[in-house]
Amino acid sequence: MPARSSETQGLRARAGGRRDPRLISVVVPVLDAANTLSDLLRSLRDQDYRGEWELIVADSGSSDASVEIAQRRLGWFYRGRVVEASGRTSAGHARNAGAAHAEGDFLAFTDADDVPQPNWLSGLAQVARHGDLVAGAVDADGLSSELSRSWHSSPPRKRALDGFGFLTFASGTNTGVWTDVFDELGGFDEEMVSGEDIEFSWRAQLSAFSVVAAPGAVVQERLRERVAPLVRQHYRYGTAGPNLYRRFRDAGMPRPRPSQSLRAWGLILCSWPAAALSRRAMGRWALEASLAAGRLDASLRNRVMFV
Repeated sequence: MPARSSETQGLRARAGGRRDPRLISVVVPVLDAANTLSDLLRSLRDQDYRGEWELIVADSGSSDASVEIAQRRLGWFYRGRVVEASGRTSAGHARNAGAAHAEGDFLAFTDADDVPQPNWLSGLAQVARHGDLVAGAVDADGLSSELSRSWHSSPPRKRALDGFGFLTFASGTNTGVWTDVFDELGGFDEEMVSGEDIEFSWRAQLSAFSVVAAPGAVVQERLRERVAPLVRQHYRYGTAGPNLYRRFRDAGMPRPRPSQSLRAWGLILCSWPAAALSRRAMGRWALEASLAAGRLDASLRNRVMFV
């Protein structure tokens, strides 16, 4: 880990002795989320947090009714606004654009297709005084069908993005961070189409900032219910590993052992005939195959071996 600068040491020292947030800025990146956005906004309206907070919806150029839905529901909130985040369609860019309009001293990020539980903000705020970044919990069961849950051997982001054998991270689905820390780090890496939350968390820790868990601050994640969206999502997830490895290999991030890669590809090839027998088997196979394909493609493009 690199040596800590005096400025970074000061920020970390404040993390251990902060007061409760003065104002929480909830930032939600949105792109064509008309089918799910109302559920999210209702869940935010029903938060039990008694402190001051504001809502910032950062729209990346939606072509559906997302902006209209958000503007129609802003009357539910004491402070709420929609801001433009066009130019790039990455979640990192939208989160950064939303944060640029934030007035709070603490930022809370969630996604437009997910549903925070009523004590989400109060759970983040309770833990925030003890760390620089707060990693809330993600529940992958509550919003999804039994079939879509059966496609995952473990929660999707854990399966796709965890297990790198390096540092912990806070999921973009449920992340809190002090605004001064966010600004010091320069926000999310907008070039990453997936894994930008991991990159941000790792960069924070390598800069001597701390990540603390808030297991009581839960966001329900909505799983993909059809195979085609599942494939697109996990192909993007697969690209994260090589991109992260290129950035963090000098800091100690390991890559998969050749035996692991051969076993993974062997299972994909051998299980293909069984995938045609049922939707359950097809979904499981498509998830693993799209992850592997994303890793292979990103490895070639980044000129690294991370398959």
